[in-house]
Amino acid sequence: MGGLIYLMTALMAMASVGVSVDDLGRTVKFRILVDKVMQPERGWVTEEWMVREAAEAGFNVYCPRVGYDRLEEVRRVAEWCRKYGIFHMVWMRGSLRAPEGKEAEGKRLVWSIGAEQPLWSPNSDELWNWMTRYIVEYARISAEIPSLIGVFLDFENYAPGRKEGNLYSLSYDDLIMRKFAEAKGIDLPRLPLDRRKRWLEERGLHEEFREFQVKLWRERCRALREAVDRYNPRFRFCVYPAPGTPFIVEAIYPEWATEQAPLILADACTYGRPGPLPEAESLRRNREKLLQRMEIPRKAGINFIYIGGIDPVVRGADPEFCGKNAVMISEITGGYWVFYEGPKYKIDHPDYFKWFSWANRAISEGRFDAWHEPRQTPDPFIPQKLSIPQELFARAIETVKRLKPPAVKGERVKFEEVRLRWENLVLVAAEAGQPVEIALKNIPFGGYRQYLLWEVRDPSLKTVASGTIPHAGRGVVKFTPETSGIYLLGITSGRCAYSIESSNVPLGLYAGERLSFIQAVRRLYFAVPEGVDRFTLFIRGSGGETVRLNVYDPNGRKAATGQTTLKREKAEVRVNAGGKAGVWSVELTKADEGILEDHSIRLDPKLPPVLSLIPEHVFELR
Repeated sequence: MGGLIYLMTALMAMASVGVSVDDLGRTVKFRILVDKVMQPERGWVTEEWMVREAAEAGFNVYCPRVGYDRLEEVRRVAEWCRKYGIFHMVWMRGSLRAPEGKEAEGKRLVWSIGAEQPLWSPNSDELWNWMTRYIVEYARISAEIPSLIGVFLDFENYAPGRKEGNLYSLSYDDLIMRKFAEAKGIDLPRLPLDRRKRWLEERGLHEEFREFQVKLWRERCRALREAVDRYNPRFRFCVYPAPGTPFIVEAIYPEWATEQAPLILADACTYGRPGPLPEAESLRRNREKLLQRMEIPRKAGINFIYIGGIDPVVRGADPEFCGKNAVMISEITGGYWVFYEGPKYKIDHPDYFKWFSWANRAISEGRFDAWHEPRQTPDPFIPQKLSIPQELFARAIETVKRLKPPAVKGERVKFEEVRLRWENLVLVAAEAGQPVEIALKNIPFGGYRQYLLWEVRDPSLKTVASGTIPHAGRGVVKFTPETSGIYLLGITSGRCAYSIESSNVPLGLYAGERLSFIQAVRRLYFAVPEGVDRFTLFIRGSGGETVRLNVYDPNGRKAATGQTTLKREKAEVRVNAGGKAGVWSVELTKADEGILEDHSIRLDPKLPPVLSLIPEHVFELR
């Protein structure tokens, strides 16, 4: 099997032979590997086996993360890429650290808030001479070795200090301030860094200053493009991040995107999952983000190719998700790039390359629907186990053995919303062979984003069904009981809330131990057996979260009330039943002080330990 996989991937790499740079991103999707996993194995020096392994996995562009300044190594990598039928891009940061001291005084990047970072300003000769020196040399090599197709410029802001974003926005350094003042013929006072933007605005000069600086940026970009074109007018500039900073959009867009060399825009918005969502929903949202963000360069009217990024180190980017993400991205863009960091070469790198190989085969064969395929491996981003202790299930099942459940009629009942929170148990009255369907809703709360987990146990405590519901989603608990009796449904959505929307069998909320809610509960129902003259209900708040409990007799008259306070988080509500057996009810509402959020209730052991959502579902003692 291993030999067959090797042969298939090798043939895929060979299929790239004959592909021209003009095909990439158009008829052939970009499949770019920015390597931070194999290079460290040899002290951040590229060796031939790394290029071969990337080609065998189906990548068509190899981009070593380190080595932009080792020109002989750049040449060797380009030769190896040509040998294995793929292309080479040089990874290079679009920023240069500025030294301390007078050499860089007044030439460092200054943000509008007055923060200065230890980077050469985008208006400095030092930055542009450095970029030009290397990039023009890459173009010269590309004219000799066509497998070298361009430079991948990283404009992320990695420098220390206060900042306002990635590189670059307007800089308020001495260089540009003096040039602008000279061009306008105005006297420029000595201004603190944090006063410069305001000084320009107060004099109505800021917009002219912006236009002046952008014009100089464009001149610098144009000069670099022209220098590159003298050697290879098809040499590509790939820039990250996309859609872009002001520098990228206003200077790079119009100057580096040419008719013969479309600008490649590398977007990182698809690095991983957009939140704690299942795979299918995450991929769909990534797709929507890409489509929206691509409109920015499209409206600019430039010649461009858009590619989406993947980064395995990002939370939720497991191997299978990365592979499907690559296919999804490539369906709607010019291809994808992977900033390959996180995996360890001898540990999880094989799993990632297995799925990238799978993705690259699907992309090269045009099977873009592959990202819709069901998961083949467990999704590590979805919680796999309910947190309710086994002991709670065991105590509950012993307690409910003395209960008589309501009749199971198979009629679907919709419930008024009752918001539960934390871990709770639900009693399910089931008949052998009759399918059970219980609709649940995972309700967002605050800034929390968590899955709802559920699990059903039969009367012997054997797990018969389980599942998850994504944040803010809905789902249905389904199972067909083998025996008749009371089943236990455990539910939790962590710090979020949840509700039971409907059921085709009778249900009850287990209140023999703490039953947890959030916010108001208009009415829940319970049975008071014959012979019980008095009983007590136990309520609990939490700190500034308080609750009032109202108790109603079978005629709907208030029989008792009680509340927690800011100083007393627990309260006992004693009820004189007065010989009135039957269906009673409770209401959980706002107390005289505090706020109504988290609260819980527990029933007296004299009572059936169940609160039902409707009177018809009340459980009684045998």
